[in-house]
Amino acid sequence: IAYLIRTLPSLDNFNARQVSQSTKLYDRTGEVLLYEIHGEEKRTILPFSEIPKSIKQATLTAEDANFYNEPAFNWQAIIRAFITNIKSGTFSQGGSTISQQLVKNVFLSSEKTFTRKIKELILAIELESRYSKDEIFSFYLNQIPYGSNAYGIEAASKTFLGKSVKDASLGEAALLASLPKAPTYYSPWGNHTQELSERKNYILERMYGLQTITKSEYDGAIKEKIVFAPPSLGAIQAPHFSLMVKEYLTNRFGETLTMNGGLYVKTTLDSKLQEIAEKVVEEGV
Repeated sequence: IAYLIRTLPSLDNFNARQVSQSTKLYDRTGEVLLYEIHGEEKRTILPFSEIPKSIKQATLTAEDANFYNEPAFNWQAIIRAFITNIKSGTFSQGGSTISQQLVKNVFLSSEKTFTRKIKELILAIELESRYSKDEIFSFYLNQIPYGSNAYGIEAASKTFLGKSVKDASLGEAALLASLPKAPTYYSPWGNHTQELSERKNYILERMYGLQTITKSEYDGAIKEKIVFAPPSLGAIQAPHFSLMVKEYLTNRFGETLTMNGGLYVKTTLDSKLQEIAEKVVEEGV
């Protein structure tokens, strides 16, 4: 532990982020760029006071309901995750608080190792010794990845809903809070929108159970039909195919390498035939 402490990054310049290289997906010729994963991080920093209460409540409910009443780590969650991992023989659970998730996303990787977990705990403790809970929560909401190059809650809302987070409804707030757990898997543009809807409803149920929303608010949010903004064609070609490839890469190499590893990926897609197919469908249907 003493050695790890000496090798840990400094929190003096907390807002400084490591420069990462984007992963690029090309068609079968290797010349037509279909999708640039990561690229420039799309982010708009919002003052904590301007982030809607519904977003804060939904995020706390989804990620760390006891954030304001616990230290930098939750021993019960860590022990519970440790027992689960021992039984399963894998690192299937992490038991991380918001502070731990923040330092992991900013300074560490997503590798599931004992050493990384110790580093995460040490940094989280130091973070909470320097900043207030509100400041840490603000860092979290403005810096963590929500998928599709959107970093922070405002960029996520504009990317997936086509609106500022200040205009998001309660149901939309719960949906946005669903994304950080697995941004690629739960992408509104991917193949798991049903699972995303189920997670959104689960968060709303927990919010009602924790009495942060009323019964009428819960009923209205559950019934609400959420319309996603379409992917920008300037940023992603053949979106369903490209996101399937991204999910494949994530499953095989992990979220960190896929998002930040600077991979060059030549896919099987014939971009010319894809354009013809899209044109025929548009004209015929």
